[in-house]
Amino acid sequence: MEMLRHLARVAARGEGAPSVREVGEAVGLRSSQTAHKHLKKLEEAGYVEREGASRRARGIRLTRKGWEAAGEMPLLGRIAAGRGLEAVEVGDEAYSLAAELLGSRSGRPRYLLRVVGQSMIGAHIADGDLLVVEEDEDPPDGTVVAALIRGGEEVTVKRLYRERDEAGETLRLRPENGEHEDLVVPAEDVAVQGRVVYVVHPPRGRR
Repeated sequence: MEMLRHLARVAARGEGAPSVREVGEAVGLRSSQTAHKHLKKLEEAGYVEREGASRRARGIRLTRKGWEAAGEMPLLGRIAAGRGLEAVEVGDEAYSLAAELLGSRSGRPRYLLRVVGQSMIGAHIADGDLLVVEEDEDPPDGTVVAALIRGGEEVTVKRLYRERDEAGETLRLRPENGEHEDLVVPAEDVAVQGRVVYVVHPPRGRR
C-alpha cells in the first residue's frame, strides 16, 4: 500500500513515472530486487503497469484500480467561489479519500480543486473546501460546475444555467450567496470543465 501511495503522490506532482529502484528507495527498501518483487505482485494484481508497451519499460505508474486502492486524488488547483480567480495549477499535493469518491460509474476522470471565497456558501461550499470534480463538458442546468472563463483567464465554481436571447446563447453562472451577482457570459467565452460531485470539508489546519 505504501508503494501505491508513493506512486499517487509522484503522479500528483506531475513528475515522470519512477523506476523500480526509485520506488524502492522511497518506501525504505534497500534492495532493487526486493522492490521488483513487490511491484511485480502489484502489476500481476492489476494495480500498476509499465509506462510503455514493452515489459522492460522503465517507468511504473498506477492503473485506475491502483488509484482506487491508494485512496489518493491529485489536487489540481484553486477555484474561486467569487467573481473569478486566475487559474492556478497546484499539482503538488494529493489527498486520501474514500474509494467510492475516486471512481465514477461513467468512467470519467475525477480530480480535486480547492475553493477560494464564499460565494457558494448556500450550497455548503466554503473557502478552503475541496471539491471532487468529475469531467463533464455538458452537464444539465442547475448543476454546480467548475468553469473556465475567457480562455482560462478566470476559473470559478457556480451553478450553471443556459439562456438564449437575440444575441445568441449565454451561460448564467449563479452564486449561492445573496451578496454576489450572477455572471452572465457568452457561451463561447465559457468552457465547462466538470461538475461538482462531492464537497470535502478539511480540518481547519489543512485549509
